[in-house]
Amino acid sequence: MRTVTVIARQVSTRLDSEEDADIAEEYAVGIDDDVPESDVAGVALDVFHDNIAVDCLDDFEFTVKDSKGVEILEPEDYEGYSGIGRGKMV
Repeated sequence: MRTVTVIARQVSTRLDSEEDADIAEEYAVGIDDDVPESDVAGVALDVFHDNIAVDCLDDFEFTVKDSKGVEILEPEDYEGYSGIGRGKMV
């Protein structure tokens, strides 16, 4: 299992939901070894959103970085939520 970081950065000056005030900036996500490199960011975001409730997604920008701090992009054709179960929060 490899570990990546999901960064939830607040982009709005005021949160639309008080529930979102507790969202931390960084989360470690373990990705199963059999996940293709091209799907790592999508799977990481799937696992994050399956475990962390965000009431107003528009208040945040989500990025994924590898262990060296390099941003990993989600492919445009990635099918959202298809990677649930292919990783876990660590």
